[in-house]
Amino acid sequence: RTGVLVADWLGALVLFIASGGLRIVLGGDGTGFGAGSHLLFALSAAVMAAALTVRRLHPGWALAFAWVSTLVHMFGGLDAGLTQLGVLIVLATAAHYGSALVLRLSRASVAAGAVIAVIYLVAIDSWIVRVFGGTEFVPAWVPYAVLVVLIGMVLAGPWLVGLLARYLRLSREGRERALRAQQEAHRAREIADLQASRTLLARDVHDIVGHSLAVIIAQAESVRFRDVAEPDDLEAVRATVATIADTARRSLGEVRQVLESTSSTTPVAAPESASRLDLDALVNDVAQSRPGMVVRRADGLPELTGETSVALYRAVQELLTNALRHGAAAEPLIVELDSTAEHLEVVIVNSVVGATDGGHPSPRLGTGLDGARSRLEAVGGSLRFDAAQRTFRATARVPVGREDS
Repeated sequence: RTGVLVADWLGALVLFIASGGLRIVLGGDGTGFGAGSHLLFALSAAVMAAALTVRRLHPGWALAFAWVSTLVHMFGGLDAGLTQLGVLIVLATAAHYGSALVLRLSRASVAAGAVIAVIYLVAIDSWIVRVFGGTEFVPAWVPYAVLVVLIGMVLAGPWLVGLLARYLRLSREGRERALRAQQEAHRAREIADLQASRTLLARDVHDIVGHSLAVIIAQAESVRFRDVAEPDDLEAVRATVATIADTARRSLGEVRQVLESTSSTTPVAAPESASRLDLDALVNDVAQSRPGMVVRRADGLPELTGETSVALYRAVQELLTNALRHGAAAEPLIVELDSTAEHLEVVIVNSVVGATDGGHPSPRLGTGLDGARSRLEAVGGSLRFDAAQRTFRATARVPVGREDS
């Protein structure tokens, strides 16, 4: 703003000095000037210089100063000179940088200024009127008509140039705003994709690590009640330790696979190995860690593929983990796999630790269960909870016959 102000002030100073110098050269009288007060001329030129100084920063004030300068000039009966060039510059600037109100006022100033200028110049018998004076070959009214058209064009020309520059500037700014909006939208999509990737990564790691730790804890707890002096118990302890190692190894592999599939811009891809066969293996692994677990499988269960199989696998993994952590170890844990023409569902029923016969345990939706529900709903499935007496029942359902890319 300071640079603009200084540049416009220097231009105004040049015009002020030039118009004053021309008046001195002409002696304040003669061609180009009518008799008038030097003081009024200096005041008019100074106000016009002020208008030129603030024309880009404050176009409205510049237009007002130009009118004041013109009225002072007319009050002194001064003829047209270099000072009036400032009017043309102010009109162009007002059309270019002015607000909507200033634009309308400048347009009205062009029309009003043309009429006032013609009347004034004719009244003082300006040198401009004499230049276009009539001859014996031209009717008397023709010079005045030419003068009206000429002054109108002189005032309207700079204003139209400023208006064209205004439209070009607004068009350029519109394109820049649209480009910035596109860039912001692209950046927002990248952030959203990254956030979704991080959320999915957190859910996968939560499901994998939480489940494997629950199985490992259940297996480790069973070792405490074994008598290693008995050969059968010793073999059972070895089998338990082998199951713990296998569970930890498989969990580490799944976590590594999830981490390797993570990138900064692409959502995490779920492991492709999580199919219905993996679901059977998952249930069997938990059955080995949970004495008294009952598994009921219906015949002819359909095969699942893509995201549908992954969503069901992760949901069942989370439900079994919660059953191992919060369920009563002395009570049966029931897992039922069934299907209809439209859905495949897994039902997990367990008793809740701490619930009395007259109590009604209510499910607590933590990060894992909420993530499992979101996964299932994303593929058109659902996750329901029912609590009655000491029993907690969870049902995970997904559509069958759905192909995912």
